[in-house]
Amino acid sequence: MVTNKDNIQESLHAARVRLFQILCALDSLGGKKLDQREIEAFLEELFVEPEAAAENGAEAESGEAGADEEIGVSRVPLAAYRRSCERACSVRGALAEIDALIGTYSTEWKTERMSLVDRTIIRLALYEAVIAKKVPVGVALSEAVLLAKEYGSDDSPRFVNGVLSRIVKGLSLL
Repeated sequence: MVTNKDNIQESLHAARVRLFQILCALDSLGGKKLDQREIEAFLEELFVEPEAAAENGAEAESGEAGADEEIGVSRVPLAAYRRSCERACSVRGALAEIDALIGTYSTEWKTERMSLVDRTIIRLALYEAVIAKKVPVGVALSEAVLLAKEYGSDDSPRFVNGVLSRIVKGLSLL
């Protein structure tokens, strides 16, 4: 039986996946700075349900709805997408602080040597648990490992868990 708590957890995980995907796309742009409006325009076609995109001025293609399984993206209402873009801006605004933490506690692996997926997952977990303090540390670590299993290499879950554990122990958060 699916409970309301299960639905909430699934929707929180889906929002985190969407945020992770947005952050990966933005990271692939290099150091290019985009504000929230530019981020929304850049990725809207990929993430927003066609009906909502059409209402926002973009043309919708027939037959598109819900999820684009070829690329692993779930399409969402415009408001949910905008919330994700707002959070992406917040994460990107804290990258210097996040990367300083990674650099302090991950002496053998600098962020530029990490894979895009692993780096983004670690940054997101640190933002949620340490910088914004919106998620308990244990939840952030569990979600990070789950994302690493879903999107990373075979070694990603262990690597992500190791880096994050070292940082939170160093900060005396565990």
